[in-house]
Amino acid sequence: MIDRQEIMRIARLARLELTEEEIEQHRRDLNQFLASCAKLQEVEVGDTTVGYTIPAATQTLREDELTPSLPQAEVLAGGPCVEGGFFRVPRIVEEGE
Repeated sequence: MIDRQEIMRIARLARLELTEEEIEQHRRDLNQFLASCAKLQEVEVGDTTVGYTIPAATQTLREDELTPSLPQAEVLAGGPCVEGGFFRVPRIVEEGE
């Protein structure tokens, strides 16, 4: 059974600040989850046969084909701000980085 101290320890490790109501809600939720898991442990599955199989993962790739590129003017026509044949975007790197 998970108590208040355990919830506070987990919250501290996750760097979460919880209200008293959140602590109690998480305590109830986690205890309910653990009770559900314990109930599943009681299910007898010894004589159960698997009724399905998962196929092996395969990845189908297409062959590489050379195709013509779009004209630069057509590509740039979709941009909100074009300057000197390029898309102009806001600076995200500060000077000196």
